[in-house]
Amino acid sequence: MTTSPKIKVVRLAFVHYQHSQLETAAQFLKDFGLVEVSREGSRIYFSGFGADPYIYVAEQAPGPRRAFLGGTWAVESENDLQIAAAHPDASKIEDVTGPGGGKRVSITDPNGYRVSFIYGQKLREDSSVEGTDRITGGEQPVLNLAVEKPRQGKFRRFNYGPSPVHKLGHYGYLVPQSAYQATFLWYTSLMNLVPTDAVFDPKTGEDASCFMHIDLGMTYTDHHSFFLAANPTSKPAFVHHSSFEVNDMDTQALGHKWLVEKGYTNCWGIGRHVLGSQIFDYWFDTTGNILEHYSDGDLVNKMTPFTRSPEAPDSLYIWGPNIPLGFVTGNAADAGKDAPAPQ
Repeated sequence: MTTSPKIKVVRLAFVHYQHSQLETAAQFLKDFGLVEVSREGSRIYFSGFGADPYIYVAEQAPGPRRAFLGGTWAVESENDLQIAAAHPDASKIEDVTGPGGGKRVSITDPNGYRVSFIYGQKLREDSSVEGTDRITGGEQPVLNLAVEKPRQGKFRRFNYGPSPVHKLGHYGYLVPQSAYQATFLWYTSLMNLVPTDAVFDPKTGEDASCFMHIDLGMTYTDHHSFFLAANPTSKPAFVHHSSFEVNDMDTQALGHKWLVEKGYTNCWGIGRHVLGSQIFDYWFDTTGNILEHYSDGDLVNKMTPFTRSPEAPDSLYIWGPNIPLGFVTGNAADAGKDAPAPQ
């Protein structure tokens, strides 16, 4: 890794997948709560109801195999593109043809995956009210708790359908154990990603996974926008999942029911994580990738202390179904099977 200045990113913009059956994959994405905004050749662009012009690119694979073509991060300034372009294995600065335009630089990480940086993308008008209203019928969710009951004389009514997605929250990789530390150092040296929480192997004391947030100083940001986990097998690195924010648990549960009744394959959920606190719901898409709906996640800033916790099932979730084998392996063929108990 060079001693170049870090690339300053401000948010995660979009992920890019290739699918062998593009139209089938596109239907799943719509049922998952994404909105098709544009088509260009073999690519389909999907947005949420936030300000990003798109958060997911679906592309026809050239053959029968699926592929993950990396995540793209919005940077603070055009100078950050210059910093990115100066790195080894970086592309030249190029124009982006998708909605919102902009300019981009791509770099190849140590495991062969692309990480890209975009600047000058024109954002769209945030349609948060529209996005939440579809489920709630125009009423913003107000909870009556055991003691505090602010909702008086008003009723909660919901519309059935997909969970409207707000934004892309995070993505991450399982990498060979031997490559974990080098991959971690590469990403945290490349850009302003800093660890929020790590989980370590109590037998060796070495980190087995890490959740990283975008360092925005005192400004609060998501608990993690990127994660890495060490795979004890020699299997090559692969993207484990990409995660998308929805408004609240009711929205999430309604979307869960929608996906179940459409016949899609649940990976794991609904439950609540410990680290990050998100309510989670993981699904296999029709190509075999894992996508997550999450809500009610933690926010952190530079004053949030970094923590390390021993690896254990109760470090992953506080409530929800047992950890399934499909979540551990990332393989849709393992869906519905319980993961073996740790030895």
